[in-house]
Parts: sequence; structure tokens; C-alpha cells
Amino acid sequence: MIRTDIAPLELPVTQDWTATLRRINQGLFALLPVLLLFWRGGADAAASIIGVSFLAVVIAKRQWGLATHPLLAVLLVIWLMLNLLVSPLAVEPAQSFSRSIVWLRFALLFAAVITWLIQSRNDLRIIVGLWAVTIAFCIIDGTVQLLHGTSLTGNPMYNLVRLTGPLERPNIGMFVTRIGFPLLAVAPLLLPDVRSRAIWTGAALLAGAGFAFVLLTGERSAALLAVAGLLTAGLGGILIFPRYRLYGLSALLLVCIVIAAIAATSERILGRIMQLGGVLRHFSESHYAELFGIGIDVWRTYPIFGAGMKNFGDACWAVSGSSVSDGCPTHPHNVYIEWLAETGAAGLLGYLVFLVLLLLAAWPLLRGTATARVIGVLVAGCMVVLLFPLIASQSLFSNWPALVFWCSLSLTMAVARLGLKDTA
Repeated sequence: MIRTDIAPLELPVTQDWTATLRRINQGLFALLPVLLLFWRGGADAAASIIGVSFLAVVIAKRQWGLATHPLLAVLLVIWLMLNLLVSPLAVEPAQSFSRSIVWLRFALLFAAVITWLIQSRNDLRIIVGLWAVTIAFCIIDGTVQLLHGTSLTGNPMYNLVRLTGPLERPNIGMFVTRIGFPLLAVAPLLLPDVRSRAIWTGAALLAGAGFAFVLLTGERSAALLAVAGLLTAGLGGILIFPRYRLYGLSALLLVCIVIAAIAATSERILGRIMQLGGVLRHFSESHYAELFGIGIDVWRTYPIFGAGMKNFGDACWAVSGSSVSDGCPTHPHNVYIEWLAETGAAGLLGYLVFLVLLLLAAWPLLRGTATARVIGVLVAGCMVVLLFPLIASQSLFSNWPALVFWCSLSLTMAVARLGLKDTA
């Protein structure tokens, strides 16, 4: 039987040099969202330091058993496949190796967070606090941009339609959605110990402000994922806690009211909604359908191991360049098609196995104590935000969006593991 339990999945902490190294890396992980906003190279360096530090401790303490857990072993297998099979057979092997070799840092970051950096509720406090402050700053900065046309950090709105906040491109909605959702899953672990009504009120207001802000950014994918995540958590809560279905239904009604109010008071957002409706009604004629179709065409040409990482643009020109209406992009704007086109059926299969193991690892939350089940439905919402397949998205192989994804997933699974451990 495949071992999917993650509650006991820990790298032992001892009071020596590794304890100091652990505190330093906890600080780096807490700062990652800030670095992603203002210093992308620094964020990449911080993630790499966390991964290398984790590897050093594993080697020093001879904790090789961690690599045998399926959740971590499959990531190692994927990395080996990317470098031993995908990149050598790529359209441009050098380009593929430049991305496949360093992909290991994402796997090591994930392993470090869930097994080493977060092992107790106390480990969460500084991380959650800094992540929450970062989200609050994004909301304030973006709101100023909405009201005055320019953010506090000096960035104008993107094409007068989409907010950017402290970023130069219109990705702040996805950033807030993916970095913010795991904070909801943390709440059942931390807030029960808090007696201050002000902290409870502040947390609720930040969550509500974050959701409204995502809608106001004009990012359709981020808004859809935020709504889908909240609906998943809300409906899950209604099914698992029927006694409180009235509260759950009230929360879902409030979500609908917020959406309706913003659509009714903002012509800009209403226009984005109408555009989305047009895309969905005539999807086969849309630019997204063309991009997805190109990704499938690239996969059909390189079915087993794909065209190679960072090779989508070159493969697109070779396979479909003459028929592309707006030039070949660097990725197909869908995570699953990206895996398929650049790493083939083998790469996508490895990624899907990893996702299945994630879901199996978190599933016991829904059968645990009341606290565990609350965490479970919120983790389910996080999974929808991170893994929903039918959405246009950024590249999962490019540094910045990939780090946002892996940071969010790492904290989500660390919370799931801690929920199972603390409520067993």
C-alpha cells in the first residue's frame, strides 16, 4: 500500500548549527512574498538558499528516509526525468537544461517547508504575520492606484483597465489570491488561541478586503479562481458541518453580493465580465483556444518527452507558426498543456501523480476532528486556487509565477500536515 500520510513527515530538529540555520531559513520563507514583489532575483536566491540549506541538513543528519516518501520521491523522479530524458531530446537542449537543472529548487523548497521549517504552530506565526502584512500592503497600494491612477510605488494602471499595485505587470490579483488563500487555512490553527476580538475582526476584514481587491484588479483568471476557492470551501463546510449550514449559506450569499456590487458600480469590471462572457460563448474562436490548440499540436509532434523546457516558442514556430494570428508565445497559457507540450506525456503523468498524492495526503483532514475538518475544507479551497485545470494561467516553469505557486503550495501542505499532526 502506498504510504501517503504526511503527519509524521519531519526532519528532526536538534539544538546545534542546524537550529540556527533553520531559523534563518524560516525568515527567508517569511520574506519570500515581499521579495517576489520588489526583488525577483532576491526571491529566487532565497528559495535556492532554503533548498540548499535543507539538502545540507539532510546530508549532515543522514535523513535519507525522507526521499522515500512518495510525495517527495515523485518530485525527485520528475527532476531526473526532466534532465535525463526531456532536455537531452529537446528542440534546443541548452535552453531546456537551463530550466530543467534549476527546477530542483522548487522541489527542495517544497520539501524544506513541509518537513523542516514548519513543525509547530509557533513556526507559523512570523511567516503568517509577514505574509498577511504583504497582502495588506498590496491591497493598499493597489487601491491607491485604483483611485488615483498611480500606485504608492509609482506604477500606473495597465492599459487603464487592470491594476498592478507594486508590480510592473498586471499579476497582482493572482499574487494576492495564491499567497492569501493559505492564510485562510492557517486561521483554524492560530486564531482559536487568540482571545482578542480585534484580531478576529482584523483577520475577517483582511480576508474580505483581499477578495474584493482581487475582483477589482480586473484579472479574470484570478477572480475566477478566488470565487471557485471560496465556493469550494463554503460548500464543503455546509456538507461537513450541516449544523452550521445557515452560516455557510450566509457567507456564500455575501460573496455573491460583493461580486454583484462591484459589477454594478464599476464599468471597468463589468466590461471585463462581459468580455469573459464573450470568450466563453465563442471559445473556439478565441485567442485562448488558439494558444491551447498550439500546445496540443506541439505535444502531438513531440508526444513522449515534449519539445523541451523553455522550447515552446521555437516548437510553435516550427509546428504552427504560419497559422498563428498573433505570433508564437513563450508558453501555452495553461499549466497542464504546458507540461504536456514541453515535457510530453511522461512529464504530465509525473505531475499528475504528484497532484494525486497531494490530495491523498490532505484527504484525512476531512475525517478528523472538527478543527481538522475546518482546515480540510479550507485546504480544498487552496487546492482549487492552485490546481484548477480549466483556466488561462501564467507559466509554471518561469521563475516568478512558479515561485508564487510553490510558495503557496508549500504553506498549504505544511498547514495540512500540521493540522493532521496537532489534531490527531
